[in-house]
Amino acid sequence: MMPTETTRASRYRPLLLAMAILFSIATVTYSVGWMYYVRAMIQVEVGMDTDPAPAGIKVRDVWRDSPAEHAGLRANDIIIAINGRDVTAPDGSSILNQIWYESHPGETVNLTVRRAGEVQPRIISPVFRALHGTGDTLSLARRGAFAIVRFYPLLFLVVGLPVLFLRIEDRNAWLLALVFAGFITVSPRPVGFAYAPERLQVFLYHYAALVGSVLPSLFYFFFAVFPSRSPIDRKMPWLKWLLLACGICLGWGGVNRGDMLALPFITALLGKSTGLVRLTLAYGTVILGLISLFCNVVSATSVEDRRKLKVMMWGTLVGLTPAILIGAPYDWTGGDVPFWLDFTRVIFLILVPLSFAYAVVKHRVMDIPVLLRRSARYLLVERGFAILILVVSVGITLWFGQAFAKRFSGGTRAVIPIGATFGVLLFTGATQVHRHVRTRLDRAFFRSAYDAQQILETLASTTLTVTDREALAALLYRQIQEALHPMPLYVYLLSSDGKMHAYAGHPPQDAIDLPGSGPELAQLTGRNEPVEVNPTVLRGTPLESLGAECLVPICGSNDGKLQGLAVLGPRLSEEPYSTRDKRLLASVASQAGIAMRSISLAEKMAERMEAERRAEQEMEIARQVQIRLLPQQAPTLKTLDVAGKVIQTRAVGGDYYDFLEFGAGKLGLVLADIAGKGMSGALLMANLQANLRGQYALAVEDLPRLLRSVNYLFYKNTESNHYATMFFSIYDDQAQTLRYVNCGHNPPILLRAGGSVERLEATATVLGLFEQWDCTVEEKQLAPGDVLVIYTDGISEAAAGDDGEEFGEDRLVATAQAHRDETAEHLLDTIVAEVQSFSQGYQADDMTLIVGRRR
Repeated sequence: MMPTETTRASRYRPLLLAMAILFSIATVTYSVGWMYYVRAMIQVEVGMDTDPAPAGIKVRDVWRDSPAEHAGLRANDIIIAINGRDVTAPDGSSILNQIWYESHPGETVNLTVRRAGEVQPRIISPVFRALHGTGDTLSLARRGAFAIVRFYPLLFLVVGLPVLFLRIEDRNAWLLALVFAGFITVSPRPVGFAYAPERLQVFLYHYAALVGSVLPSLFYFFFAVFPSRSPIDRKMPWLKWLLLACGICLGWGGVNRGDMLALPFITALLGKSTGLVRLTLAYGTVILGLISLFCNVVSATSVEDRRKLKVMMWGTLVGLTPAILIGAPYDWTGGDVPFWLDFTRVIFLILVPLSFAYAVVKHRVMDIPVLLRRSARYLLVERGFAILILVVSVGITLWFGQAFAKRFSGGTRAVIPIGATFGVLLFTGATQVHRHVRTRLDRAFFRSAYDAQQILETLASTTLTVTDREALAALLYRQIQEALHPMPLYVYLLSSDGKMHAYAGHPPQDAIDLPGSGPELAQLTGRNEPVEVNPTVLRGTPLESLGAECLVPICGSNDGKLQGLAVLGPRLSEEPYSTRDKRLLASVASQAGIAMRSISLAEKMAERMEAERRAEQEMEIARQVQIRLLPQQAPTLKTLDVAGKVIQTRAVGGDYYDFLEFGAGKLGLVLADIAGKGMSGALLMANLQANLRGQYALAVEDLPRLLRSVNYLFYKNTESNHYATMFFSIYDDQAQTLRYVNCGHNPPILLRAGGSVERLEATATVLGLFEQWDCTVEEKQLAPGDVLVIYTDGISEAAAGDDGEEFGEDRLVATAQAHRDETAEHLLDTIVAEVQSFSQGYQADDMTLIVGRRR
């Protein structure tokens, strides 16, 4: 069964998918049309500058010594017809461009002009000449720049549309796609639109006006809500909708011509100031969007979120600021942006999708950690770089051949074999370079980052609340998926019928249930640690159809019995599972094993309680559960002999001890006393044990951090009157040192070989009473013959009969001194026997004891 949040499908997804497809078709059609018709350059001129006029086309200036001047054209003349075609209608400029586009140098054009002071129009016939800077006179730099500008929409498409389809139910993905579509319309409308087929022309004009006019308001809308609502939007949530409505009213009046003109009622209301209002609102809205983006960066709650947003902020600022500074003066004055300035503006605007793509791939913005991983990376890096190497190799080979032929006149026949040999050697070496470059790019851009500490802390706090297999599988699925992005991923847990059932993921029908035991699973998971597998190894096993690349066994914390199995396919980044990844998976599986074991034991407890309905059996089951949570045997060290035991007052209790093996000769000695007895104490003890077991690996590097986390979780997950005393120590077998923290517990006794007695006093207050908590770490050196006795007050406060006399620390020290030469286990049993003899079999509190003897 898949996690609820993963399997829940939106009822609107088919509609959203249809809308996304239509939007993509429209955007791609416009972009392809723009890239095609932008090539349609006017190649002729007659030497004049014109402006649209109410009743035709006004001649603003006539160039000196031009065909227009020679034909008698003057400034301020009004052209009312060109080659007999009336140009007094609003689309007169389009007719002029079309005739100029279709003409060639040397042809004559008849201009019917109306001149001030003359009653009748006159016909002036200048001769077209080649447009300066076109054709053969077009510079190499200008042609290169023009080629770049022609493909301006591509990057916006490559980033915006994949994000939309990957996050089709995400409002932010739609806003981003709309904003990028608006950026595509920013570049001036090509003259070639006028020569497109009628239906396509109508679409191109409508798209340019409809999308381009709302770009500023969509830009603000996006950064007002992404990644979270900006302070401006929280105070004025209506502003984004108002600006969007204003953009529509001020821009959708010229859809038939592709111009951003106000709707008629707005023009009637504002009059001549309509254009000024539209420009002011457009630039002001863009600036407001940049302010919202900056506010989001400042108000980000985590360093990681701030880092993600900074990438987008600087890319957007660097991309938009030059575009605004270049375009604003010409927008306000109504002039055309010169080619090189427009080229500069386009180059800077390209930084906007580039910065967002980098933020998506590198910093996992919008939870798309490997966007375009298999398309852009494969095409641009592997194929693109290989093609580049091939082209360079061929070019150098040809150059080498020509140089060889020129230098050695008799070597013409040898050019081909020598050049081919040189090219093969060059290409072989370049291929090795390609392999290294691809590896470094993989490491730099396509490796998903995760915070292992954060994942473990989240699991430690949430597994305590998990009560069934479905919830546990959902938790594991989500954490592993977000950290490593395996495809596919299945989480199997041992069900009550003894089978491994897929509680998360959608495995094939024949693999929904796996046998709970068997030689195949035993062989693959026998090491109780994550293992990478080869598909050939899985042939003939129940796992064959799962496409597994890594298997993570989930075992019981002590008995090693298989409780579950996580099956991971290849990572989306196509990287192998590293040692760090496997350590994370092992820690996750360890916590899952504790939780799964608790679930299983709780289920057994509930079944027996329901079946027998007797309190004695209920307590017995609980006692068995608690005993299984305690160490089943003492570890073996070279320099330290240790033993531990707990004797409960009732069937279950609140005392807890543990041996935590850190590896490398380091052993944790833990003893705690929970405030409470019976079932409540046992549950709190299990809570504390789960907290420690879930994250105890932190103790070696940062013991105070571990205990602060344990205190915080214990404080949050228990009532205010519950607390625990604890003694946590780490013994180093190589250095023979004992580092410890005493959290308000009875001071352990350290008997020195020379006969002196030291007490390891408290270095911190009790756990669970205060949210803010800290501690001090102390250290002791253990010499041969030293004996350490860690105990609870059930030992020292054991009373003798009715007189109330306690066993006390003095008797404990004396007993330990008298038997200090015995093994740790014998010494422990002797102390327990002395206490029981002193109290005449009466036990008022749990008795827990750990004895360590330096060999």
